[in-house]
Amino acid sequence: MNRESIKNTLVVSGLLCIICSVLVSAAAVSLKQKQILNKELDQKKKILQVCQIAFTPDSIDALFSDNIQRRLVDLRTGEYVAETENGNLTVDTYSLKKVLQTDATDLEIDPAGLGGKRENHAVVFLYAKENQVIIPIRGRGLWSTLFGYVALAEDASTVSGITFFEHGETPGLGGEVDNPDWKAQWPGKAAIEDGQVVIEVKKQGQVTDSRHQVDGMAGATITTQGVHRLVRFWLGEQGFGKYLARPNKIQSSTQKQ
Repeated sequence: MNRESIKNTLVVSGLLCIICSVLVSAAAVSLKQKQILNKELDQKKKILQVCQIAFTPDSIDALFSDNIQRRLVDLRTGEYVAETENGNLTVDTYSLKKVLQTDATDLEIDPAGLGGKRENHAVVFLYAKENQVIIPIRGRGLWSTLFGYVALAEDASTVSGITFFEHGETPGLGGEVDNPDWKAQWPGKAAIEDGQVVIEVKKQGQVTDSRHQVDGMAGATITTQGVHRLVRFWLGEQGFGKYLARPNKIQSSTQKQ
């Protein structure tokens, strides 16, 4: 038998492809749960960071559990949702992808670049010790959708911190949204006054009022504009505006537990 025939070469190549496919598929399946857990751990870490809670890698889960409370909010009303009133949707089963498919509002105006839809329900995070509210934010940058969190102080109008946990912006340019020095500008900024969103992210070097303006990223005009629009969207009426306008959010949440 001619082992170097075209037929044998194709058979061996086919078998190798099948074996490699099976191995890759098995690895993907076996690692999927670990990837999910690592993503959840990273998000917990980002929330602890935005709340300025010091942690070690081994203490993330415990500190998050001890300090951070998660609640489901109806963005249409600004009210907390009793999970039993909303079928199977809970903070533990919440999936943004699924909610956008089955429980979303069409946006006539979409400044944040959300694809024309905004979820009707969202999960917020409460840091009762400091009376902080942490809301999820997302929106279009230059190359990607940026996902992050904004922490607001007790008055729900002053920024305590900001962080992004997922994006595909250019390293050294739009990717500077991850730079601690850039994020350090945000705490203390006035975000909402008299029910209106006043915070702005300006093109670098164009800040005229440091009380509510953040200096943008050098060489990243489009990402800077994207962050400006997405932050204002989620703090405004189309986002968490009704929820943030409610008094005693921390106390109301505690009473419903």
